[in-house]
Amino acid sequence: MRPLSHKRPTNLTHFYYGSPYYPEHWDAATREGDPERMRAAGWNCVRMAEFAWDMIEPHEGIFDFNLFDETVKRLGEQGIVTIMCTPTATPPRWLTARHPDMLRVDTHGQELQHGSRQHVCQNNFFLRAHSRRITRVMAEHYRHNPFVVGWQTDNEINCHFSECHCESCQQAFREYLTERYKGDIGLLNRAWGTQFWSQTYLSFEDIQTPRENRPTYPNPAQQLDYYRFLAWTAAEFQSEQVSILREAQPSWFVTHNGIMRHVDYHGKFTQDLDFLGYDDYPMFNFDPLTRPASNAFALDHARGWSGNFMVPEQQSGPGGQAPYFHDNPEPGEMRRLAYESIARGADSLLFFRWRTCRFGAEEYWCGILDHDSVPRRRYAEAKQLGEELQRVGPAVLGTSVRVEAAVAACELDEYDAHLTLPFGLPSPQEIAAQVHGEFFKRGWSSGCVHPEDDLTGIKLYVIPHWIIFRSEWLPNLRRFVEGGGVLVIGARTATKDEHNNVVADTLPGLLREMAGLTVEEYGRQNAPDQRPLYLDFGPRSVHTRWWYEQLLPDEGTETLASWSSRHLAGSAGVTLRALGKGTVVYVGTYLNQDVIAALLNVLQPRLDLEAAWPGLPEGVKAVVRENSERKLVFLINFNDHPVVVPSAPEGLDLTSNRQVRGELCLEAYGVSVIEIKS
Repeated sequence: MRPLSHKRPTNLTHFYYGSPYYPEHWDAATREGDPERMRAAGWNCVRMAEFAWDMIEPHEGIFDFNLFDETVKRLGEQGIVTIMCTPTATPPRWLTARHPDMLRVDTHGQELQHGSRQHVCQNNFFLRAHSRRITRVMAEHYRHNPFVVGWQTDNEINCHFSECHCESCQQAFREYLTERYKGDIGLLNRAWGTQFWSQTYLSFEDIQTPRENRPTYPNPAQQLDYYRFLAWTAAEFQSEQVSILREAQPSWFVTHNGIMRHVDYHGKFTQDLDFLGYDDYPMFNFDPLTRPASNAFALDHARGWSGNFMVPEQQSGPGGQAPYFHDNPEPGEMRRLAYESIARGADSLLFFRWRTCRFGAEEYWCGILDHDSVPRRRYAEAKQLGEELQRVGPAVLGTSVRVEAAVAACELDEYDAHLTLPFGLPSPQEIAAQVHGEFFKRGWSSGCVHPEDDLTGIKLYVIPHWIIFRSEWLPNLRRFVEGGGVLVIGARTATKDEHNNVVADTLPGLLREMAGLTVEEYGRQNAPDQRPLYLDFGPRSVHTRWWYEQLLPDEGTETLASWSSRHLAGSAGVTLRALGKGTVVYVGTYLNQDVIAALLNVLQPRLDLEAAWPGLPEGVKAVVRENSERKLVFLINFNDHPVVVPSAPEGLDLTSNRQVRGELCLEAYGVSVIEIKS
């Protein structure tokens, strides 16, 4: 199996394009013309049955595949293949009525009810048994169907709920801890620091799942292990399904759609899959001005876990449930959003959904067709994209996204450790998004990369306040710096060990020697406007927020920026140490937008970084996908008006099938994909 890496292409040999399809929501007359209309729009794939357990098994042990068999066949005859789904996100009422103990219990002790989705516990014996059974029956039924090419496990695991405190979870948590600590309760007590507040355990059977405010603050080490347990549960639950599917038909690909809380997409969960799926809904950001940068980060973050991905659900229209209703993409914007996903790593893409449902909690999650089935501009746009993907789709397969400026991300322990003691500070993911946003603003080839991943080709690597830091990451980082890379380390990095306990070493802990400094003092900035602190970057003074650290540089380490106010005045706030051909920079505050912008301006002469394609007009960005044979330059216009690119790459524009030489006009929200042969 290929290692998970941001550079890893999928193993797909076709670019799948289409939508999720729900034949169970419509009568035969409404469905009649769907296959032909889909094919006319360029569809070659649909996804089905993720919420249809009650249709497939209306009574225990009684199965009815007629509707899906007929639909798969009718679509297949039009050249449209099917990705089938295990329907375990919505167990039927007959099952939860028979086994009410499978319902989740929330942190307040309340049992969830039937009537939505993800209402059952993945550790419950009966749920797991029925999950394996429905997966095996479906797999056996479709194992020789030529029109079923792959599977999606469940649906958006941990989307709405991740925690559960039922009796099944209590026992499973104890079993998980027993294995993790090799049956030695003393090891657990030492790891959790249970001597604090008289928490010492004499037996694993004494341990309960931690709940907030029951009665006061939980043990952060115990809480982190509980979050790890949630990720382990998700991986084990899915693994049973994957094994059944692969045994039934080894030629199927298997994927899952994320990205959600407390699931380790850089671990076993994704290692079990052929590739990861990411559901892209950019309109959850209601601000159209910041949406381009936030969506770019979301896509790069998805790719950072394991490499190129599929988009099983790409937003096509507005979406709404009780508390919100999204913007409707303007003309051309739906196509542009799809190309953003492809540019940043999608090797297949399905629009959510084919037809808007008229009932249920998602009756205003709008699809390609409206409720009345009349094709309008979204259908026309999807059809245009379908025609273009006949050329673009095959070209992107086997390519990776170029990354020259990267931010550390995709480490679940880091995200979850922050949740245990947040102190009102931004999370590592929030700061990573701000750092990535500055990269996006400058047009750099950017990405999210794990510290153990392949760092070749990267010139700038930023670690944003990772409190847990592992010694096994150090050799890779040292090679990166000594080879000429610039490493930027944010405040508080390496302050805790793997158990979420504060290290005894002088800060910055494991990174002290590499960074060439000690942290003499640190503090929270609770009133940054009343007691302002400023970092002086020479020509620019920056007002910091959230956190400060007073640094003492070692001999040979330079001061890049000094504190210029209050009791910190004159002391080092940002340092720089030369190491081999590269540089280690330590920043003694949180990387807000002003700090990162000022820092990058000072570092610019050392970075050898320029835009992915220089000379682009305002509001136009370039993303490069490449391999040894070809380079694809995506030019994306985020403006709501046409723009002229004066000096576009020379090559074949796969969207128009025309040669580009020099000047290129992009319409409002327009995209060109220019292929340059190596």
